Amino acid sequence: MAFSRWKDVPEVNQAVEKLDDYNYKYRKLLATGKTDDKVQAAKIWQNMSSCYWEILFAIVDAQTKNNPEILQFDDEERIFIDLGSIPGLINLSKDFDANKYLASKCAGGILPALTLSDYIAECWAAINGTESPTPVIGMSLDERINYLNGELLRTQQERNSFLREIDDNYPNNLDVRQLIANMNSYLISAMKVNMRVPEYREGSDSVRQKFAQERKAYIDAEKSILLLVSSAQKNESNPLPAPQVEKFLAIHDKTKVIAKKILYSQIDAVKIARRVKKISDNCSGMSAQMRRGELKNMLVKKRDYLTVPAKNARADTSLLCQPDSMPADYAKMYSILEDFDSLDIEMFNVPRVRMYGIPRAIFVPGQGLGSYDWQDHSLLIPAFPIGGEDKSASYALGTFRWDSDEDRRLKTPYEQQIKENRKKSLLALAEGFYKDYALWMTKEKKGYRILPRETHKVFINMFTAKPEE
Repeated sequence: MAFSRWKDVPEVNQAVEKLDDYNYKYRKLLATGKTDDKVQAAKIWQNMSSCYWEILFAIVDAQTKNNPEILQFDDEERIFIDLGSIPGLINLSKDFDANKYLASKCAGGILPALTLSDYIAECWAAINGTESPTPVIGMSLDERINYLNGELLRTQQERNSFLREIDDNYPNNLDVRQLIANMNSYLISAMKVNMRVPEYREGSDSVRQKFAQERKAYIDAEKSILLLVSSAQKNESNPLPAPQVEKFLAIHDKTKVIAKKILYSQIDAVKIARRVKKISDNCSGMSAQMRRGELKNMLVKKRDYLTVPAKNARADTSLLCQPDSMPADYAKMYSILEDFDSLDIEMFNVPRVRMYGIPRAIFVPGQGLGSYDWQDHSLLIPAFPIGGEDKSASYALGTFRWDSDEDRRLKTPYEQQIKENRKKSLLALAEGFYKDYALWMTKEKKGYRILPRETHKVFINMFTAKPEE
């Protein structure tokens, strides 16, 4: 039977049996091939879809009955909650490898990564004022910061090795090794000033002056290094090939992007603690039964948002998996999100992030295109992306970009500087922006001209990095 862990819990068994009955009728009607039966089958599918929540609430109620400190879902429960599948009843593709899927882990990055089952466990921990468990598919904040620090070190070493090669092969009057040391030592300080982090913004005059001096040392070293590379490219007898120059610049820019991700993540610690404390304070006087009810309330609030990815793609909003479907790989989807973040790192320099921190990336059941849950400050990444992983990920970030644009740095030029947008409704503008942003991230950033000339020009102005002061 399904969910053997709860074989003695009538509510779970009854909810599964209800789904099983619907499923039998559904398949029997589809098998006839008749149009009228297909119509009836579609209606039954809607009833089946509502069973997802009945089963989920029954499992959560069974889990929380004895008021545990943390919630832990087994493999069978994770596959149902996160993918909408019950093997033998609601089946995934025959090529689906459950063991490989369940073992998939997201690398470290700026975005907290979790599944819906991780999210439920996180909510329960916050309600009880206990430490949030590390997401099954992701890393804790400290682990992500450590990963990014290691990534920064590896990227700097790659860049520095390249520079030492140029120093050996192209005569110059620079102390390249000292310049490399200055860039390594003062990168974080330079980014703190550029980002105006609280440590710099609220620091004493002496602290601010120290940061400013270190930033100047970094900028001076960077200018000298860029001049060295430019001179090597212009060398008459043995010019440094353009692809090599482009590779170096990409690596160097990557060091600054990673440094910013580290700083954003460090700042996030305070905001995460504040968010958790707010929930735990609100629930501190509740009885055990009331806390269980509060968890259910949080999931009910999330329920409507979980249909948005499918609505974005004009697809079936059921959280049950479509027959014989194959879910995207968590690690691959997360890697795509991180790559897009790096191409548009300024998306985190908005008031909403300064107030609530970096949005979480929650991998949710169902199909569609990625979206942003404004109420819960989280990206919703459907397990079954329509149009490919790249499109789904870019839609999630596009909706976040639009919804977090409270100072209208994007909305005003997108509406006023593109002629065809001036008479559009707010909803049409938003939908147009999601599509254009997806094309910008997946095509234009790779060098393909896809957007109309006017739209392309506006996106260049909106998203091309401005020279740092």
